[in-house]
Amino acid sequence: MWKRIGIIVCAMLLAACSNESEQPAPTLGADAKGAKAYLEEQGYDVVSYEGDRTLSFEKADLLEAPVRDTWEVQTTPPDAYIGRDIRQEHFIVRNHPIGQANVFVMMVDGEIIGGTSFPDSAEPLVGSAYSLDGKTVEELHPDYMEWRSEWEAKYSE
Repeated sequence: MWKRIGIIVCAMLLAACSNESEQPAPTLGADAKGAKAYLEEQGYDVVSYEGDRTLSFEKADLLEAPVRDTWEVQTTPPDAYIGRDIRQEHFIVRNHPIGQANVFVMMVDGEIIGGTSFPDSAEPLVGSAYSLDGKTVEELHPDYMEWRSEWEAKYSE
C-alpha cells in the first residue's frame, strides 16, 4: 500500500513541476505583425513578443498617472483617442536607445499612433516611461513645468 501511495505522490509531483502547465507563447496577430515590422524598420532587434492588451481612457484620466505618464511621452496629441480602444502590442527589443527594452506599440484601427518603452530589467523600476524611441518627457518638453500647466488647463476643462 505504501508503495502505491509513493507512486501516486511522485506522479503528482512530476505533474505539478512539468512545463505543461505554462501558458503557451502569444501568437502574432495582424496588428502585432505590423508593430513588429515597424520596430524592425526602426533598427530594433525583436527578441520576443509578450502579448497585447486593449486600453481606453476618458478626458479626466489624462490628469492622472498612468494615463498622463503615457501621453506625456507621445508626439501625437491624445484628443482623437479619448474614449477609443487603443491596442498595445508588447515586445522586448535590443538595439534600443535605452538598451534591451520592453516596448508597447500603441495602435488604433491598425495604425501606429505612438508607444512607450522602459528598460528590460529583473529589478523593480521606478519613474516614468520613455517614448517609443527612448526619449524622456524632459527631452520632449524642455520646459516641462510650462507644458504641464498648459496640459492641466486643457484637460481639466
